[in-house]
Amino acid sequence: MLFRFRRRRLGCEPRWPRWLRGQARSCVLLALSLLLAQGSMALPRVVSTNLCADYLALGLAAPGQLLSVSAKSQDARVSSMPRQARQYPANQASAEEIVALRPDLVLASRRWLAQNPRELFQRHGIEVLAVPYPTTWQQIFDTTLLVAQHMDREAAGQAQVADWQARLQRLQTRERPFRLLYLRPNGGSAGRETYVDTVFQALGAENAFPARGWGHYPLERLLGAPPDVLVKADMLIDQGHAKSSYWRHPRLQQLLRHTPSITIADNHWGCSDGQLVTAAEQLAGQLDALADAGALRP
Repeated sequence: MLFRFRRRRLGCEPRWPRWLRGQARSCVLLALSLLLAQGSMALPRVVSTNLCADYLALGLAAPGQLLSVSAKSQDARVSSMPRQARQYPANQASAEEIVALRPDLVLASRRWLAQNPRELFQRHGIEVLAVPYPTTWQQIFDTTLLVAQHMDREAAGQAQVADWQARLQRLQTRERPFRLLYLRPNGGSAGRETYVDTVFQALGAENAFPARGWGHYPLERLLGAPPDVLVKADMLIDQGHAKSSYWRHPRLQQLLRHTPSITIADNHWGCSDGQLVTAAEQLAGQLDALADAGALRP
């Protein structure tokens, strides 16, 4: 007989031969593999064309979903994630190479979209998402969820936002009532309604630049009323400004020697996205160390 039966309390159940059970298991595993492959293939294939969009794409993409990232994201001099980005082909954000990659979705900036008409990509069935440039934490969260939605990765986006919110909440456990000034070597700074001010707020600190937006911080004001702490960013773009007359001014150099300063490292400062949570944590750690050492007083 093909099947053998053994009695059960509620009746008889077939006991399959060993060879048939093995084949059944193989068929089940094959079916599951096909379902998983189909699920992965159903996700939109994504190309990212700039450094800030790369961060979102790399953090949200499922395996096999991301086709290419910008070349800048692979450059350790400007990118916070070069190793991760080097796992993918790089692009120069040209329309020709993007069309050749045949993605379903392109993540781009508004500036890039102004030079590359959306209609060109629509003719090839390619959706283009202009990633917003947020300035507040809520806008950063909303932008992340927007990109996640277009990538069909809503759960990954929600997990990222929840992690950032929890980390920001932990920063609130200590007071930091200090006046901070973000200063670039050419005198550039940032006031209200910028992501710099948003980071300072997360620390519980005051922004010493009273203006709105980005601007130049007058040297006379800086020398007359220096902040408690100067905030600097280790960015490639600022290396050339280190030779500016502003930065080389003798009185400024004297002030720099006597004013505590903290630095944002690893290129976590150039984009308005979740990297700013890491930047805030870096600044908080340095501020707390200065305060604990007695170098800062409320």
